[in-house]
Amino acid sequence: MFTLHGQNRTVALGRFARQPVDLNDCLLLHGGINAHDHLELNHYPRTSFRERYDNAHDWGDDVNARLNDPPYRELRQLPLWDRCFIGGLKNLLGGVTTVVQHGAHHRPLQQRGFPVRVMPRYGWAHSLHFETPAHIQQSFRRTPKGALWFIHLAEGTDARAASEFAQLQALGVAASHTVLVHGVGLSPSDFAAVAALRGVITCPTTNRYLLGTAPDIRGWESAGIRVGIGSDSRLTADGDWLDELPDRTPQTIERLTRANATLLGIPLDRLPDVIALRGAVQGRADLALVICRGTPMIGDPDVMQRFGMRGWVHATLDGRPKWIHPRLAQQVRRCRVAEVGLHLYSP
Repeated sequence: MFTLHGQNRTVALGRFARQPVDLNDCLLLHGGINAHDHLELNHYPRTSFRERYDNAHDWGDDVNARLNDPPYRELRQLPLWDRCFIGGLKNLLGGVTTVVQHGAHHRPLQQRGFPVRVMPRYGWAHSLHFETPAHIQQSFRRTPKGALWFIHLAEGTDARAASEFAQLQALGVAASHTVLVHGVGLSPSDFAAVAALRGVITCPTTNRYLLGTAPDIRGWESAGIRVGIGSDSRLTADGDWLDELPDRTPQTIERLTRANATLLGIPLDRLPDVIALRGAVQGRADLALVICRGTPMIGDPDVMQRFGMRGWVHATLDGRPKWIHPRLAQQVRRCRVAEVGLHLYSP
């Protein structure tokens, strides 16, 4: 394990970290936390069939009606490992080291060596539209003790979206460990009751893409609602978690990472995850280094060489030279889904 010496702090990656690494030309931040993704859906193209939807349920119905048409039919047939891996890779390249999966905790997500850490204990239901009341209540009851329960809710601007929180309350599943996702249609009259829940996760680029608007985050925060931020999948989002942030200053990246950690109950300061910056961040290629689980996974060549390890694989990310951990490179080459913008060079 390593001890990193940055210009703003020193980080020991591991209980017995000894090998010093000079990163005094870098700002060291905690690895990002993505509070909402569907990791197995990031291989799909961004999809919408209308200029704007009043409710995301209508979008879901449109998508479901076309699942047996190209390209969705072919993309659905790809192996689950490939579909999950590309979601993990997307997050890692964007500086995220911990992800909340909204959906089944698929076996590939649990395997050692998956690119990012996936929160292991949670409960979930998709939404009021695509689940029966009995199934929603059952998933809520079966959530492990001490874990959070997630549901898409009020993802729209119409009366249906505005009525959903009352429906959730009527089902008896609006509790202190309930996390709402999206919440665009929540009414100000709901805010006081929502503040008693664990919080609300917003996905701004998905909301703007589908609904043409974004939630009232300032209103939520003023009412005492905990707010987190997630990327959603590339099926609806701009790209990765960095694209969801209001800006990409180090202060904003760290602040929103900490906000997500607090909402999700993640012990941020105990995780051996780091991203390093040494200049303005316009996109993922500007990250100088990403360390997950104490292991340097991708970074600028002159930064990666400071770790005294061999076997780095040379690559470019969005046209910028990078070195990649050989295990990750092996997985990239195995995956049947290509990550646009990432190119590995042959040894």
